[in-house]
Amino acid sequence: MIAAALSALMMLLQERFRVDGFALAFWNKVACALVTLPFIVINGLPGNPLFYVFLGLGAVMYAVSDVVFFRAIPRVGAGMVSRILPGAVILSFLLWFAVKPELIDKYLETPVYSALIFLTLCLSSWFAAHLRKCAVSMQAVRAIWFVIFAATVGPVLAKTVTTYADVGQGPYAYVFIEALMMMTLWAVFFAVRRPIPAAVMFSRHSIFCGLAIGCVMAGMVMLNVLAFYYVDNPAYIPAIKFLDSFIILAAYAATGRKNEGNVWSGIGIVACAAALIVLKARI
Repeated sequence: MIAAALSALMMLLQERFRVDGFALAFWNKVACALVTLPFIVINGLPGNPLFYVFLGLGAVMYAVSDVVFFRAIPRVGAGMVSRILPGAVILSFLLWFAVKPELIDKYLETPVYSALIFLTLCLSSWFAAHLRKCAVSMQAVRAIWFVIFAATVGPVLAKTVTTYADVGQGPYAYVFIEALMMMTLWAVFFAVRRPIPAAVMFSRHSIFCGLAIGCVMAGMVMLNVLAFYYVDNPAYIPAIKFLDSFIILAAYAATGRKNEGNVWSGIGIVACAAALIVLKARI
């Protein structure tokens, strides 16, 4: 729940600051590395090389996803993005059964709750179908389709990473090493392709806002990774975190900002994702 609040704050800050997505992504990870460095000095780094292999796969994926994500928020709004992303929870939930098929037997032992989970998945599909009828919502989906993909695969990779590091090192090492990997990728890309002018990349606005948002993200990701140690299906973590959409709705209501797109269908998807948590607790 704290991660959900930090996630909402991160999106609302970017909606307000409107930093270029590439610059924000880079300075954001600089802050993540700086925040977690003291914990690395104290706790050390994991010794299993597979920790770095799976973390590297996620870093490459998020190097693209984060730039798309941060660029989309000023265009389509934090509220819209936060209501669409929970659909990835359903896909991630199903994907984990392909990784851990033995969980199917566990769910079949409680047929009533498993049937309710199936009904929840069907409802989420129904809400998603209604989103498709909304031109504004579909424009947002097209803008962040890779972010949805990353949100589907990311939890599976993160859960896998945690199996190769103990809980005393994993959350801090995950954020620190991922930040270094992504910063390296972006630095090389910036040197070769120059996606934005150097004046934008190194402006006071980009650096200050990127570091501020990065401090929030560092806490959010550490809490997320910590939570992965305590669940059998990784989809449950983003299902809780994506309650950030309700926090953003409350912030919009408090400030009098209008929500764009099909709000109720988006809320329906969030509710379905949260229902998975409640039903899982009964299995």
